[in-house]
Amino acid sequence: MHVVTRTPRAEQIVACARTLIEQGEGDRLTMRRLGDELGIQAPSLYKHFADKQAITTAVHVDYLRGQVDALSGALAASGGHPLERVTYAFRDYAIANAELYRFLFGLPYPRTEAGEVLKRLRASWLRAAGDSDLAIAAYAFARGMVDMELHSLYPVRAAPADAYAAGLAALVARADSLTPS
Repeated sequence: MHVVTRTPRAEQIVACARTLIEQGEGDRLTMRRLGDELGIQAPSLYKHFADKQAITTAVHVDYLRGQVDALSGALAASGGHPLERVTYAFRDYAIANAELYRFLFGLPYPRTEAGEVLKRLRASWLRAAGDSDLAIAAYAFARGMVDMELHSLYPVRAAPADAYAAGLAALVARADSLTPS
């Protein structure tokens, strides 16, 4: 298990980076900019993080932790199929954090740093789908649909919610067919 305990200053740095990314400033994020925002010299940041990628990785891991919380809450809720609840929770969380999603999912995936978080995400999808292949398909569907929605890749007259519901209905039908009667 890879667990990193952050100092209070490291938490401030990550929070500042997240705020800048949420404001659409991710592409202009530099160590100097972070230092200026925090009122410290940029070299001081290196006492807490090796480089800018380590900071954005920490933001990414935090985003994924929030996603785990959203999916766990959806699994604990009642009503509808668990796959519907989890898939909509994924979409809702991504849309609520659109700038973070757009920026972070263009970066290398933090497999090592987020190992335990990623295991929890996979477990949530598996629990919702009831089958590992269907869990992968559901995640790929949700991720692809959210990417299209957040990057405005739908035709002008198309409603993302309608397409999302139609695709999800097919996945739920498959999940139901795998469940013994």
